[in-house]
Amino acid sequence: MASLSTTNIYLAMQKAPDRSQLEDLLVLDGANISCFASASDLWRSFQVNPVRFVITDRRFEGDFDGMELVRKIRNDHPMPYVYVLMRSVMGQLQEIREGLNLGVDDYLVIPYNPFQIRSRVLVGMRWLSYIDSITGTPTT
Repeated sequence: MASLSTTNIYLAMQKAPDRSQLEDLLVLDGANISCFASASDLWRSFQVNPVRFVITDRRFEGDFDGMELVRKIRNDHPMPYVYVLMRSVMGQLQEIREGLNLGVDDYLVIPYNPFQIRSRVLVGMRWLSYIDSITGTPTT
C-alpha cells in the first residue's frame, strides 16, 4: 500500500484557516500537500501535474465548484484513477447522493472530527492501492 509520504494530495478549500488546519494535520502524517483556494486553481495545476488524490470543498464562491471539478477529473482524466474526497456543509441525502453519483469517492459532512478525515484519507490510499493492483498501475 502507498504511504502518505509517497502520495501527493491536492487540497482545494475556499477558507484559508480550513486549508491550513487540514494541511497541518496531513503533513504531520507525512503527506505531500499542495493547497489551492479554488477548484479552478486546483484544476489548472492538475492539468499540468495530475495527482491520484484530491480533497475538495463542494462549494466555492465566484468559481466553478467542487462538483464541476469532479466532473472534469472524471471526464478528462479517467486513468490512472483519482480518488476524490469531498467536504461539504450540505448534508442532505439528495446532495450526498448527487456527489457520489457524479464520481465522488467519499463525502464528508462538515463539521467533522479531524480523526475522521485522516481515517478517510487512509481508506482512500488503500482503495488506490487495490485499484493499482488489479490494473497494473504503479502506486504513486
